[in-house]
Amino acid sequence: MVTKQPAKEQIPEGQPSDGRKEQRGIQSMEVGGRFLEYLASAGEPLTLAELGALSGIPTNQAFTYMVSLLRTGLVKRDPVTSRFEPGPLSLRLGLHALRMVPAVRNAMQPAIDLATRVEQSVLLAAWGDRGPTVLQSIEPSASLHAGVHVGTVMSLVHSTTGRVFAAYKDKTSLRDLVKADIGLQTPEGSNLSGDQFDTILADIRKRGLARGEGLPIPGINSISAPVFDSGGDIALVLTLFGVAGTFDVAWKGTLATSLLETTKGLTALNASAAVSTS
Repeated sequence: MVTKQPAKEQIPEGQPSDGRKEQRGIQSMEVGGRFLEYLASAGEPLTLAELGALSGIPTNQAFTYMVSLLRTGLVKRDPVTSRFEPGPLSLRLGLHALRMVPAVRNAMQPAIDLATRVEQSVLLAAWGDRGPTVLQSIEPSASLHAGVHVGTVMSLVHSTTGRVFAAYKDKTSLRDLVKADIGLQTPEGSNLSGDQFDTILADIRKRGLARGEGLPIPGINSISAPVFDSGGDIALVLTLFGVAGTFDVAWKGTLATSLLETTKGLTALNASAAVSTS
């Protein structure tokens, strides 16, 4: 159900909220930005009528804004349902914004170094609007095509990347996402119960690692570990993955040890950077 948003309080001309002189802008762009905000907040594609109801703008006028947003790639429209959702340019902007987070930016070269050192593939994922989102994918082996690319949203329940996020993020905020995801079948064809998943998360917090064999892709093994920001909150997850026959998932094996060395070093870097700027 779409609820019309209350009109924002208008600040009289010459009286900006911060006391500084108001700068002149382009009103149509600001209105277009509001439509993008509605699409981002909805969590699902919206009809033109729903966008009109949210904005208080007549449908025919709202359509002209959407046409311009479609042309820029900020919005896309489903040809079957005619519903609108964020477009490819919005996705690129969102991914760029996530990459500019200091903890993520600082991890990109170490992720490449890790992949080179252990000769396995590496994923770097941060938390986006739809869940764990891949921001960097390094596959040094030309023969490995796991089908995971920048922008891929990983399963919270059925990937080691998602499980690490689930283990360390506020559980109440993830309840609906986990509930929707947990009923999906694992590659082995079995279903996890809520209690089983809670046990898995507790083990991840104990070890500081998640491992998976054939998870989420049959024949591919993976190990994931968290990187924390200066406040102790999970900032991102690094995942090593490779072909099952050549990828050792031992808790204290070379791969797990190398991964933890990198993630713990990045967590320490984030903490020291916060101290130096305070």
